[in-house]
Amino acid sequence: MKNMRLSISSVVLAALLVPVIMTYQIFPGDTNFFQFGLIFLGLFVNFSLDILKIPEKKYYLYKYILFWTLLSLSVGGAFVSAIIVRHTVAPVFQIHDIILQLEAAIQFFRHGINPWEATYLNTYMAAWHYSDTMINPALYHFVMMPFYLLFSLPFYFVSNHTIGYFDGRIPLYFLYLSLLIAAFKLIKDKEKKLLFVTLLAFNPAMFAYTLEGRSDVFMFAFFFAGLFLLFKKRYSYAVIFIALAFAVKQSIWPILPLYVGYIYFLSKGFQETTKRLATFAITFIILVVPFVLWNPNAFLNSTVLYLSGNTLHSYPISGYGLGALLHQVGVIKDLNASYPFIIWQVIVIAPLLSYLLYLLKKNTNVRMLILTYALLALVYWYLSRYFNNSHMGYLTMVFLTAYFWPESSDKHEN
Repeated sequence: MKNMRLSISSVVLAALLVPVIMTYQIFPGDTNFFQFGLIFLGLFVNFSLDILKIPEKKYYLYKYILFWTLLSLSVGGAFVSAIIVRHTVAPVFQIHDIILQLEAAIQFFRHGINPWEATYLNTYMAAWHYSDTMINPALYHFVMMPFYLLFSLPFYFVSNHTIGYFDGRIPLYFLYLSLLIAAFKLIKDKEKKLLFVTLLAFNPAMFAYTLEGRSDVFMFAFFFAGLFLLFKKRYSYAVIFIALAFAVKQSIWPILPLYVGYIYFLSKGFQETTKRLATFAITFIILVVPFVLWNPNAFLNSTVLYLSGNTLHSYPISGYGLGALLHQVGVIKDLNASYPFIIWQVIVIAPLLSYLLYLLKKNTNVRMLILTYALLALVYWYLSRYFNNSHMGYLTMVFLTAYFWPESSDKHEN
């Protein structure tokens, strides 16, 4: 029998769920008090289970059922409402511009137009409010990698033939749910399982950005799947999913030297390392190179130079990192100008990377790979052209994953 106690997962679920339903619309019409009533009843039952003397197996079965029910009513309601309300109000209503760009890029692609070469001046992006004084540079550059578009295509065709329209957040929300299910399956400890999935699902540093359609979870779901398969020692499949993450968004790219080091430390020699990395490289090449060859200059400008400030209409210096600090003290006068952040990055990151690889060699496991990536990405972004609020939100998700990831007692996992 389970002892009477207040579960931390019950407290965290209530603390994070209530702000979601009080902040975001969870029903597309007028306030649905029946839906709210069910949610608060579910929270009450969830707390009640903590003080009832019931067998542990039944206790956690009821907890799991309640969690997924409450998730569906709150987060699921918020996601469905966001899509429906946007469709009924306006294309630019409460949406991030990357979704508008994805939807336009799909249309370009369907008509044989290169999304990385095209401009988005005649799309809904032009009506999206970017700034009162500046033009949105994304109107001239599609920054995302090809698999972001390719993975969304089936959802585009299915949704248009079912609900009659497509919202670029539909594949994102599908991956969000897939991420939560994978996290649920990963953790064996029942209390930690509930706590981890609750923090991922209702993470206050990420939820709003995911709801409006930012692409961090889109990439992270593939990355998490790759890590999960690494942990299960399914190396051949793991490298494919990690390559897919690389072909979605550049925010995963800083892990490359750490991932190569991890594979090398796991392998029995250079030949085995090369074999494992070959699958990764082939997957990435198949997905990306055809679009590079379509127009190499356009692709490079949009996916690399745009972010580094080395092309026309570059992404401006922004956020809360070194760039903003240098602008604040007058070292950088123009936020749109090019600045050699790479000098700072080399000076700081070179010794940091060496130390992180040393840590990874001493503790060659998935948890250390995640942690070293999170630390490297944090420093890299802080010293880059931009370090925005959503980047920090994404990093909280990565650090959460590192914290809850199951520990391994073996130095090598092979």
